[in-house]
Amino acid sequence: MCEYTNRLERLTYLLEQLSKGVALSTPHLVTQLDISKKIIQTDFNTYILPFVESVNYDASLKCYVSTNNFLQKQLINSKTLATMLIMKVKCSDKYAPDGLLDEVNKLFKHYTSMKEESLYAHAMVEGLDVSDDRVLLENAMTSHSIIRCVYNDKPRELYPLSIINLEGFWYLVNWDTEYDDIRRYHLKSIKEVEITDEKFSVSSNMKEILTRFEYAINAFFEPFVEPFAVELYIDAKVVKYFERMPINKRQRVMKRYDDGSIDLEVFITDYMEIIPTIQRYIPYVKVIEPVALREEIGKNIERYHYV
Repeated sequence: MCEYTNRLERLTYLLEQLSKGVALSTPHLVTQLDISKKIIQTDFNTYILPFVESVNYDASLKCYVSTNNFLQKQLINSKTLATMLIMKVKCSDKYAPDGLLDEVNKLFKHYTSMKEESLYAHAMVEGLDVSDDRVLLENAMTSHSIIRCVYNDKPRELYPLSIINLEGFWYLVNWDTEYDDIRRYHLKSIKEVEITDEKFSVSSNMKEILTRFEYAINAFFEPFVEPFAVELYIDAKVVKYFERMPINKRQRVMKRYDDGSIDLEVFITDYMEIIPTIQRYIPYVKVIEPVALREEIGKNIERYHYV
């Protein structure tokens, strides 16, 4: 085997072997690659372990191990990842130009985003382009900088807090200074983003509201409304879909029937959070409570018949 004196080639080889599920010991690598123990330890401790979550040192085996096929799962090849790791370390050097590390980190983040999104290219999810406006929004969120932008042809001043996906559409959760209120704006409709020099702090109230968005089902979610319970009967024919992909984190099974059907409880803030899901599965999903929701869906069905 040829000597791996070049760090790029050596890291490329190590990452390839780890991704294949090969456990690598330092003594074996010293002999196999004809390099010193110190170089191998530097490769792992400085370049690989701090940045590649899938790789770790197993003390019981005295080997470096990883999740099998982690490169394929990340849709990245070993040489590209090795190059990224070297850039990260070199940009952290005290002699590196000011600001270079931040720019490299942004590049890695954007590259990873594009790779992750390509995995779901055929899913029912709105595309999320790595546009200049999106880059600025992400930077503003990280630095807690106030932004100015245009939304629905109107100038806005926003505190960008989080980017979320609701039923396949991407939204920016923000504090709109004009309304003095938490809002969610369709991400692709936000234009002409400009980061200001003004900073904002995330208050305890903002943090609480952001936590509530974790339970949102779609854009009809109302963060300032106290959630209320909805009980649904789910026919056995469609139970698997609700168990594979829960409506939201507060979903729970209230009762299981012998035929495989279930009674399901979920909390919502607006009927329109749940109505599209129920109507999608009619007649296999029925509303038990509240009666008003069942009546609302009945009216929708009547209106449909008369269209």
